[in-house]
Amino acid sequence: MSITSRCLRPRQCAALLLSLLIASFVARAEELPPAPKGYFNDYAGVISEAKQHELNERLAKFDKDTINQVVVAIFPKMDSTLSPDEYTPRVANSWGVGRRGKNNGVTLFIFIRDRTMRIQVGYGLTSVLTDALS
Repeated sequence: MSITSRCLRPRQCAALLLSLLIASFVARAEELPPAPKGYFNDYAGVISEAKQHELNERLAKFDKDTINQVVVAIFPKMDSTLSPDEYTPRVANSWGVGRRGKNNGVTLFIFIRDRTMRIQVGYGLTSVLTDALS
């Protein structure tokens, strides 16, 4: 083995490592859906307009009465290469559900075609709305 081939191996390893790191950052930089306008959001079109309005009003009243926020988001499918357990906390955090400083928000994600649901609970409510209860 020559000195040249010994020098290329560490460089090749470094290049491979750098490529893997870049790929992982690109995968994590997925575009997240914009924050919803209301408490109840049906992007899949499975709930009637009247029922959507009623549910949104009920969730708004719940927020006013308890200062805890609940947001429901129904999507046709999950548009991500991440798992639901990775994707939904990112979306919930980017949306900022709950009061600032209280972290008292709950987000219910429903993905119709994937037949998947996830409940993301802010740290301020984890003692009340536990994983087992969710």
